[in-house]
Amino acid sequence: MSMATATRHVGWLLRVNRMHGPDEALHSGRTFARAFPTRTSVSLAPSQITRWETGELLPARGAVRRYEGLLGLAPESLVAVADAMMHSAADGASLRTRQDTGHDHDRDRLYHLLDRVTAADALTGADWSALAEIVAGRPELELYPPRLWHEVADRLLDEMVEAVGVEWLQRQTAMSRLIRHPAAGPHAVARCIAHADDPTSLLIVEPLSLLGDARDRVANQYVLRQLENPAGERALEGALQAAVYKAGRLHFDDQESVRLMASLAALMNDPATSTGDLALAVEAGRRLARQPSYAGAVSRRLPAASLAHHVWTSRRLAGLATAQTTSARIAAAVHSRLAPHTGGVDVMLAVLVEEALFLPDPDRSFAAAMLIGATPYRIPFTQILLDEVRVDLVRQRGTYPLATALRVLTLLGVDTHRPLIHDLLTQRGASETVRQAAAWATPFCGGRFPEQTWRQILTVQVAAWQQNPATTNGSVLHGITFGIGTEHHGGLLADIRDRPDVPHTVRATAACWLRRIPRTGGPDTAS
Repeated sequence: MSMATATRHVGWLLRVNRMHGPDEALHSGRTFARAFPTRTSVSLAPSQITRWETGELLPARGAVRRYEGLLGLAPESLVAVADAMMHSAADGASLRTRQDTGHDHDRDRLYHLLDRVTAADALTGADWSALAEIVAGRPELELYPPRLWHEVADRLLDEMVEAVGVEWLQRQTAMSRLIRHPAAGPHAVARCIAHADDPTSLLIVEPLSLLGDARDRVANQYVLRQLENPAGERALEGALQAAVYKAGRLHFDDQESVRLMASLAALMNDPATSTGDLALAVEAGRRLARQPSYAGAVSRRLPAASLAHHVWTSRRLAGLATAQTTSARIAAAVHSRLAPHTGGVDVMLAVLVEEALFLPDPDRSFAAAMLIGATPYRIPFTQILLDEVRVDLVRQRGTYPLATALRVLTLLGVDTHRPLIHDLLTQRGASETVRQAAAWATPFCGGRFPEQTWRQILTVQVAAWQQNPATTNGSVLHGITFGIGTEHHGGLLADIRDRPDVPHTVRATAACWLRRIPRTGGPDTAS
């Protein structure tokens, strides 16, 4: 994604929140400009609002925060999403920050935040954003003792386990900034690898995918080793996400690129590769092929008439016509439901729906879903997408990759798809792939299941694993256990930890959650 496109997306984010906000008076650009607080007594010109909202000019961080205040939105809710958009466009990009404070003020604030990290004080996502912003603005910064970088990175990764929505996004962005910092980077890379290597770690995908931000040989070698001999399905997913970013940012040298191409070709030619991993492998291969030395080398290894070949040629997880027609239909229905009397079509919404649901590029898909979720379109989009997915499943049309649809619904921060997840995990007929997608949607899905519902799900899926102890069935149980952990059902976690008839990874995950629960508190805790 180009910087110009990302800037237009940020403008759209601001415009949609203003135009569809609860205060109808602010729907007028002139009224909004008059109400817009500035640092001086001079009123803001309406043309300034227009330049921001059309993407002609990227607003500074303070201007986005003033949008949040005027529109009654949660602090940092738009800032976090806009920062994620800019990061997806360029390595290290973010909203501009107006420097009104002196060097001493930033230094004092840095020391204060570091003290809170080392004292194990509770930090918000905004605190982490502030800390990372100060660090990023000081490329020469060194900490003594250097292990302080380890403490900061470990705290960030640990908190990402249970953070959701904007709070998660702020921590993820902060970790990305640490990884790119000259002094903090090697320490952050080391902690990401340590978490990914730890069999008791609750984070696998995130620390591996974050290595995609590191222009670091150690990170390169680790990602390549996980592609060649992954520690599990989650490790493979995280390594593929990192490979997508690294291939696009030219992190790999010639020797490493040859290893990457061999791993991607093996995955794309293996019929056992899941649809999600296949899409990531194709996207990584496409980015590698942008280099003149590898142009055509990857595509020649694609099996003819295969799903990999289809994704490569269409650049979508469905046919181009299907993806565009479906996305336009959903966008029109969403716009009509939110603003039934305005008419017209939101073209950008249709583009974002297509990117969220059908693009194999994980960065753009994630950013598109977060953008929609940060606007008043969120609820009608959730309702319409869920209806579409249910019909698609009943008619077995296969229009939507289910894992992608469930991930998008989860990113929207709603719980409306919990009944669907329950049905997929308790009723007969769902394939292993479908059940795996449903299981791994549970840890970050809004709402919660009562313990009895979880026991029902666990009974059905343990029986499926015992009947066919394949890798995917084990991954289903792993995802379910993670979901039970995020909801702090301590008694059920203790039962899982002590069961001899489930995979070791599942028992280890339950034990790890039980060690967290006394610290974090929550319902149904166990000693």
